[in-house]
Amino acid sequence: MTFIQIIDLFTFYGIDVAVLALATAVLTQVLKITVFKKVQKKILTFIPFTIGTLLYAVYAAVRNLSVEYLLENYAEILEHGLAIGSLATLLYVLYEQFIRKKNGLSETEQVVSALIEGYVPADSVEKVAKEVSEAILKDVTGNGAKLCEEIIAASATEEINERDIQLLSKLIIETLAHISTR
Repeated sequence: MTFIQIIDLFTFYGIDVAVLALATAVLTQVLKITVFKKVQKKILTFIPFTIGTLLYAVYAAVRNLSVEYLLENYAEILEHGLAIGSLATLLYVLYEQFIRKKNGLSETEQVVSALIEGYVPADSVEKVAKEVSEAILKDVTGNGAKLCEEIIAASATEEINERDIQLLSKLIIETLAHISTR
């Protein structure tokens, strides 16, 4: 499909699809954060398409003042609903890639989080990275590696042994030392 065909596709559907796609993207994110927090990511992929189809069905019923219209034109409803879901997904990806500020971590915290990824559970990487960075920055004794070890050991996954934590802590200290000297 060429770029002109893609643009033609959206001009065919109209501004109502774009507005409903924006509403779908927002509603999807709210539901992901609240209701569907523990649902598998594979299932979450279909939420924008389902919501888009439902929103378009409600819109079409109100616009035509008929529920019968939905039954007679179900193919159009599904087609527009999928277009809305696709555009909502595109809007979300554009937002994530170009607009949203990445997790608010400082440069030091970003480096630490990259290094500890895989050593601590994914849901606590950011928190542990902040704790490690804060402990290292406040350290005046020169025992940054030891502080780092203690924080990581408290949050590490079971597969990680003590030696790995020691090496990781030294790697973090050395990396941060090289970053601050450039």
